[in-house]
Amino acid sequence: VETFDLIIIGAGTAGVSAAMRASEKGSRVCIIEQQKIGGSCFNKGLYPIQLGLNLLKNNKSEFSRDGGVDFKKLFSTITNTTSSLSQLWEKKLIDSGVTIVIGRGLPLSSALVQVRSNKETFDFGAKKIILATGSDPVSLPTLPFEDDIIVPMDDILKIKSIPERVFLMGAGHHSCETALFYQKLGSKVFLTSDQSRLFPDQDPDAIDYLEQSLKGLKIKLLLGKKISSYFNNEESLDITLAEGVKFQVDKIILNIDRQGNSDDLDCETLGIMRGARKELLVNDKLETSVPGIYAIGSVIGRKSRPGVSIEEGKIAADNAMGKDRSINYDLVPFIVFSESEIATVGCFSDQAHYKGFRGIEGRVESKDLDFSYLGHSKDGFFKIVAD
Repeated sequence: VETFDLIIIGAGTAGVSAAMRASEKGSRVCIIEQQKIGGSCFNKGLYPIQLGLNLLKNNKSEFSRDGGVDFKKLFSTITNTTSSLSQLWEKKLIDSGVTIVIGRGLPLSSALVQVRSNKETFDFGAKKIILATGSDPVSLPTLPFEDDIIVPMDDILKIKSIPERVFLMGAGHHSCETALFYQKLGSKVFLTSDQSRLFPDQDPDAIDYLEQSLKGLKIKLLLGKKISSYFNNEESLDITLAEGVKFQVDKIILNIDRQGNSDDLDCETLGIMRGARKELLVNDKLETSVPGIYAIGSVIGRKSRPGVSIEEGKIAADNAMGKDRSINYDLVPFIVFSESEIATVGCFSDQAHYKGFRGIEGRVESKDLDFSYLGHSKDGFFKIVAD
């Protein structure tokens, strides 16, 4: 049986990061992927939306048609570009000495992985294993997915036309960027969350800035509200929120919850512990309950963020090679690519006390800086929190 220092199952952002890290450090690495290199975030969701926003910002005339947006041309360009980038990632892996295997990977133990590909089955030995199988969107019991009407975030590139009115449920960074994308396409956008803020665990001033930016673009924010009912009257969807707010839309996009892609990993037999949403449970070293098997990315139960996935990949690879590193999510930047972008890293002043610091903050407004008079925005700010 051919044996590798490290076998990674799943070639999304996290898996590729781990493979590149381990290969750079001299390990013999194999990465197993069922579909295209890049995973769900790269090929279906976050990256395509960010690419679409960039295309509409810098090449708007190229995609204009009859006073609107030629969405078929735009989506075709997005699909072709992400496919090219997927091929580029594949080339980088190969050039780094990583062995790529297309098929379904199944860990039989902490030292053996079975691959099923084109009706063939074969085994590889592994000194360490990293699971990076991603996650799938989950519908609500009262709001099941319905083709081209109620769709998961992963399927937004499959829409057949630009909706006149779209309702985004779930206020993650992906939802904010998708709301902006549809606004640029010409849709009237409703964005809701059952929480009172878009990101209650982030700096309040930064989130105020983001929320005001979205409102300024006529994106309707419905925060702290849950859906009570919806009715498909054939011409539109009648939405009623719990507080009595009523409106009509043509499409609902769900970004409420996800569950880990772990059913095919035979976790019970191996002894890998899972959570209620089929996420793989890991410690701060990103190791599962089975020594020598690590897990990274959204399969461990968090919403996809490329920066976090990349960092998890690096740390898991280092630990698989004998290091002793822990993940500190405070040190990974939080970024929202909106019309008015925000980026934070570390903790804000209200959190500092709970982390053992005596935080003080300083703030500079963009309008007070010279560059704001050179055509740059005057409505931003920079803040630093120090101990």
